[in-house]
Amino acid sequence: MSALLALPLCACLVPQVHHHAEIARGRALEHDLELAGSRSDELQLQIRHLERAGQNLELERLSLDEERLKLLAGLEELHQGNVSLQEDLLREREIRERREADIAAISGTYESLVNELESEVQAGQIEIHQLRGRLQVRALDQILFDSGRTEIKPEGAKVLASVAKQIAKIANHKVRVEGHTDSVPIATALFPSNWELSAARAAGVVRYLSSHGLSPQQLSAQGFGPYQPIADNKTREGRARNRRIEIVLVPVAED
Repeated sequence: MSALLALPLCACLVPQVHHHAEIARGRALEHDLELAGSRSDELQLQIRHLERAGQNLELERLSLDEERLKLLAGLEELHQGNVSLQEDLLREREIRERREADIAAISGTYESLVNELESEVQAGQIEIHQLRGRLQVRALDQILFDSGRTEIKPEGAKVLASVAKQIAKIANHKVRVEGHTDSVPIATALFPSNWELSAARAAGVVRYLSSHGLSPQQLSAQGFGPYQPIADNKTREGRARNRRIEIVLVPVAED
């Protein structure tokens, strides 16, 4: 009889145990779900942080790319500037070397002219000057022309022939012939003023130099009349110095 009573009691106890176990398992699952949800939230937050970090990195990369392009452009500009500077230096060196060669040629011509025209220089009829790559031969009109005339005298022709022979050796130069007079007025049918006289004398010297080996392309003639004196026109000696022909040898680059 007692055994029969025990059976229903056991039957009641088994479902109750199962029920508590299910409740405990349910609570455990709820707890695990809560933990999973919390973990999911943390992961979502981390994902957002990583996305923002990725965006920042992309912006930094773009900025670095832009900076890199700027640096490359700067380097190219520096390279081009360096090439240009080297070309400028090369041109300057070539100009300097050419200039030094011109000065050496001028110096040689100066010494040759001084030697060839020593007697005329000693007599004060010829002056030869060398300055900064230029050569100037100053011939007073007494050796070149009679008063009021433009025909070159024999002794003047000798001087001009020596000048032509020496300066014909120098390349890349222009030869400028300048005529000058004193301040005493002249008024003739041929020469209404000293301007015409000085210009005609300069032109006559140019023709002579051209006939003695100098290229017409490198020659020019100018008449200044009495307006560029080198001495006092109030004295006889001063007027004699002002009546002159100047032959100026000038580098082509300065002409």
